Amino acid sequence: MKNITKYLITLFLIIILSSCSQKNFVEHGTPLSKEKVRNIVEGSTTESQILSIFGEPINKTILNSNETQWTYQYTKKSSTSHMLIGETQYNIIEGKLDIIMSKGVVTWFNYDENQRQKKW
Repeated sequence: MKNITKYLITLFLIIILSSCSQKNFVEHGTPLSKEKVRNIVEGSTTESQILSIFGEPINKTILNSNETQWTYQYTKKSSTSHMLIGETQYNIIEGKLDIIMSKGVVTWFNYDENQRQKKW
């Protein structure tokens, strides 16, 4: 009888601990979205407009005497982790925006967005 009680208590503790979960949320960089990127018009959007929409880029690279490339990156991850079985689901959104500026005006840009999901 004592052994059955020990097994039942152990089983009960495992069930309780496995049901404990934690939600995690991590966000890095400048929030990017297709809606914000749609505001960019090559040949007309200015440097100050880009700064007001996205803020300072994470990187500025001088390409030549007239052109500078600005890079923005964004990562957003939400996940659920269980105490015993680890991470069971996540949703990751990663975005990267490259902009080439010439004389204070956008001459080219490219936006890539990647979404990954896992549900266990």
